[in-house]
Amino acid sequence: MQVRLLGPVEVEVDGTPGPVRGRRRQALLCMLALHRGRVVSADRLVDVVWHDAPGEVSGNTLQSHVSQLRHLLGGRDAIVARSPGYLLDLPRGAVDAEVAEDLVERALRSADVTERARRTRQALDLWRGPPLDGVAGLPGLDDHADRLATLRLRAVYASFEARLALGRHAEVLSELERHARDHPLDERLHGQLILALYRAERQADALAAYRRLSRSLDEELGIRPSPSLRDLEAAVRRQDPRLAAPAPPVARARTRVGTALVGRDAEKAVVCAAVEAAAGGAGGAVFVVGEPGVGKSRLADEAARQAGESDLTVLRGRSAAPRMQFRALTEALLSVLRRTGLPDDPALLPYRPALARLLPEWRADGAGEAGDSLVVLAEAVLRLAVSLSRPRGCVLILEDLHDADPETLAVVDYLVDNAAREPVLVVGTARGDPGPALSMVAAARHRRAARVLELCRLPAGAVAELAGACLDAPAEAVPEPVIEQLLASADGIPLHVEELLATMVGEGVLTRRDGRWEVDGPVCPPVPPSLRSTLTGRVDRLGPDARTVLAAASLLGRRFPAAAAGAAAALETTALLDGLREAVGAQLLVPQAEADWYAFRHALIADALQARMLPMERAVLARRAAGWLSGAAPFDGVEQLTAELWMTAGEPVRAAAQWAEAGRRAAARGAVSTAAELLERALSEPGADPDGTVAAELVRVYALAGRVDDAEKLAAGMDRGAAPVHLHLAQVAAAAGHWQQGLRELAEARRLLGDDPEPRARARMDALAAELVFGDPAVAGRRDTARRLAGRALRAAEATGQPDVACSALETLGRCARLDDLEKADALYERGLATAEANGLVTWRMNLLYHLGADHGIRAADPGRLVEALEVANRAGAVVTALNIELELAIVRLCRGEYKEAEEATARGERTATGLRLDHTALVALGERVMVAAHRGDGAQVEALHARYRRLGGDKDDFGSAVRGLGLAFDHLLHERVPDALAELRAAAAEEARRPTSYLSLIHGPHLFLSVLAGGGTEADGAAMARSAQGRARWNQQFLALSEALLHGRAGRRDEAGAAITRFLALAEPYPLARHLGLRLIAPEAAGGAWGDPASWLRMAAAHFHGTAPVVARACRAALRRSGASVPQHRRGSDALPGPVRERGITVREYEVLRLLVDRLDNREISRRLFLSPRTVEKHVAHVIAKLGAADRAGAAAFLEYG
Repeated sequence: MQVRLLGPVEVEVDGTPGPVRGRRRQALLCMLALHRGRVVSADRLVDVVWHDAPGEVSGNTLQSHVSQLRHLLGGRDAIVARSPGYLLDLPRGAVDAEVAEDLVERALRSADVTERARRTRQALDLWRGPPLDGVAGLPGLDDHADRLATLRLRAVYASFEARLALGRHAEVLSELERHARDHPLDERLHGQLILALYRAERQADALAAYRRLSRSLDEELGIRPSPSLRDLEAAVRRQDPRLAAPAPPVARARTRVGTALVGRDAEKAVVCAAVEAAAGGAGGAVFVVGEPGVGKSRLADEAARQAGESDLTVLRGRSAAPRMQFRALTEALLSVLRRTGLPDDPALLPYRPALARLLPEWRADGAGEAGDSLVVLAEAVLRLAVSLSRPRGCVLILEDLHDADPETLAVVDYLVDNAAREPVLVVGTARGDPGPALSMVAAARHRRAARVLELCRLPAGAVAELAGACLDAPAEAVPEPVIEQLLASADGIPLHVEELLATMVGEGVLTRRDGRWEVDGPVCPPVPPSLRSTLTGRVDRLGPDARTVLAAASLLGRRFPAAAAGAAAALETTALLDGLREAVGAQLLVPQAEADWYAFRHALIADALQARMLPMERAVLARRAAGWLSGAAPFDGVEQLTAELWMTAGEPVRAAAQWAEAGRRAAARGAVSTAAELLERALSEPGADPDGTVAAELVRVYALAGRVDDAEKLAAGMDRGAAPVHLHLAQVAAAAGHWQQGLRELAEARRLLGDDPEPRARARMDALAAELVFGDPAVAGRRDTARRLAGRALRAAEATGQPDVACSALETLGRCARLDDLEKADALYERGLATAEANGLVTWRMNLLYHLGADHGIRAADPGRLVEALEVANRAGAVVTALNIELELAIVRLCRGEYKEAEEATARGERTATGLRLDHTALVALGERVMVAAHRGDGAQVEALHARYRRLGGDKDDFGSAVRGLGLAFDHLLHERVPDALAELRAAAAEEARRPTSYLSLIHGPHLFLSVLAGGGTEADGAAMARSAQGRARWNQQFLALSEALLHGRAGRRDEAGAAITRFLALAEPYPLARHLGLRLIAPEAAGGAWGDPASWLRMAAAHFHGTAPVVARACRAALRRSGASVPQHRRGSDALPGPVRERGITVREYEVLRLLVDRLDNREISRRLFLSPRTVEKHVAHVIAKLGAADRAGAAAFLEYG
């Protein structure tokens, strides 16, 4: 069935198109088809379909039209009612417009010109007339009609371009002439027409086509043809040889790959190109999708072979049923790591705890908490793959993703989006059945993150070729009856071809004599498409022990422990081994690397065996297998397998117990989606949760997974037992910066615990409440409230022996104290640190080291302690804590002028926080990116980033004043917009006065200085800031010193002004931007008041800003000219001068002279070496001595020697 929109609206059923009667029904079908698979609200449908009378339409009218369409489409399932409207539930490819769009997009993405020509031709063949013909003018559909018309034009352009590139100008010429007549002003079409005419040896006609277009453009639009078209016309006139048609493509020799891959040349080319790109450093993702047996694994084999030949690392794993968490990823990593061990890569250190979820044998004792984030795990897998990729690249092959658990699919989805930036190629295979894996693949293709190869069945020629390859003979040498049988029975499926041939050879029907294959007797009768009879027929030729073992094993999945199969089959050890040996010899089973484990050679074998069993037979075998597994040594997925077996055996309560246990194990490993799925399944069985423990565990897992609504619904009927759940939900909200949501959850926990909760619970709730209140800028008096709650929590925590709660309370108390007294804050942090270390609380130790490092950075501009805290967090695998430390460290680096490091950290932080859904942290990281761009003077970047920051609600956030005062204000200063900078600082300071921040602000120093500069600040203002906590920050102290210098200078106190400048220069030593901006802004007043050394300051600032802020540098040079001082010239090479030398205004030539002074050379020798006259050298020496303030030549030389 297909809905056809590219022309009159029709529905095609079984190849026969039929019209849709009635314009309203046509419009309704169009709206649903254009949004296939998505819900369209009833209100929207009414607005479009009944646009002329929406108020007169009842719900019954819409339902009636939907019912008529359902009848037309073959049943109710085609259109599904789903709040708040309806959804067209047809498979992908059921709407011709969607197919056309997919073909065009794939064509435009293809690097193969032949492929582009083929796909665009296929797309254009779908058009039968104007799109949405008959309803295109309706409001709500006209935009879609225009979009589809534009899509067709894109296909036309691409088709002509591809065919011209293939040298098929004669073929397209008549089509181009027709399209050019229909679109007389389309320059692109006319350009293609002119090129085709020229290549057809019709130069005069090509020039005439250009003149017609030029005349039409002039008469209709009053413009000339575009420069590119004018260049084409000139090239035609001079018969430029570059316009000649390309030579016909030369077929390149291909290397055969044994029996593994035939009839897949196009797909093989895509895979080989992807491997080659990964070897060149550009990774990506390729998914191979198709029905069972169609050749997905063969293409994966080709990727592995190509990668091996290119010396790339190959990681290969496979998912399996029943689902096991991370099975494919673990197997892939172990395929290399069991030989090599983990690479000794420092970059992997913070991710080892996350990797331990996949590789538990490498889990280190005391490594810290790995966290539950799948994003962290996915990033860890990516980084490990990158590490393993050295030196050439890496190919990660994950097969049978249709059997993968949700967590594996989430990790793969992340890898797909991020592999392109690394030398890592992800190759995945999956069946084409609807499900989570196919949805993930489709989404990746839709956002153009992956190439998707959809394998079709082999045509007749390829079947013959495959048969020959299997038989190690040319296709022509395969007997004709065999080919006929394969074509009739194998359905073009490579696996079916192989299995049928194996059956023919095994039964002696097909034999080899004297190097030739011959048929002895009738070939196998036709088999059904599933090949079930062929597969089970091979089993039936085995002995009874082997048949029984295989039947029992089929219930255990594709891979199984032999002992479990033997127990289910009730066989003694000797009989079991004989049966396994016979099945392996018949190529039905394959021994695995693990002792006592086997796998079916093809998954369809197990399916076929299960399908022919009687229900009673399945139940008996399943009960025996489940009983054996219940007492056996555990292995990955054993609980789920046992649960499925108990269900098959008719024991739902016992199955539920296994699902619950599997859910608990999955939660412990961080696989929360799988845990929720398993616990839900356990809870769905009646009588499976008599004491409510499964429901309580599911509430906890919902909270971990962020499914707050589900957790609330499930917890609604629980009394005191639900309070810990709400407490956990509040903690999740606090981590994400959702302060109000957290407070609501906490209030519900208090309500459930009653007016007088036990002391331990009260302490924990008070500590969490203090954190939430302190973080929420909307809470009035939040600092006092947080201090009171945290103090009460600390006393109760110490009394009840809860060191983790005590650390939480001390952290909040320290954050409150920091805004008044840094020393007091540090004392509280040190107390918390001692508590954490005494009780082995790794996470709290990291958090408190972070706060101590931040305070040290504020006081001393020294990032050292924050770097140490970051190393501790990385070693523990605490990715979220490390993220917060890195953002604090970025502020220190920003102030120090280390912009590259700050930009990398903030951009990385925003990406990581967004992936982890830490909304507030992501917003802070974005705000810091605004600051970095501002300090770099990149106004365009500041504008773009700040616009995004505001859209995300940054202006309402606690951090918004910092973005204005430390970001936007400095962008204004670096563009000489001092009044605008002061306005930003005033607004930021006013905001902080109205709503105090939860951090120590760095805007007050710049605000004071610019206020004094503008004539508004006073000595009293400076004294007040010096007494405040903000006055303890070195960044603010430097601007306080500048303000004092200005005020002393204006009062004629030159000595005091000079002393204040000396303090400023000492304080500003780590802050190059603030230092030179301050000197540039204070110099004019110093010059007017005849104090200080303004000319030297301006030269230093001009040199500093020469390459980074040219507007400021020009202002410095202009001020020097006005004062009559010499202006340094920036000739070629001046940027290479040492900073201190350049800041003194020394020129390139003077620096050359200075370097020779160090060697104690006289003027004559210097003149000889530099090819200058002695008199010129003498002048340069004099200038150098003066600029350096040296007493003589020796003093100048000492400056360069000792700095």
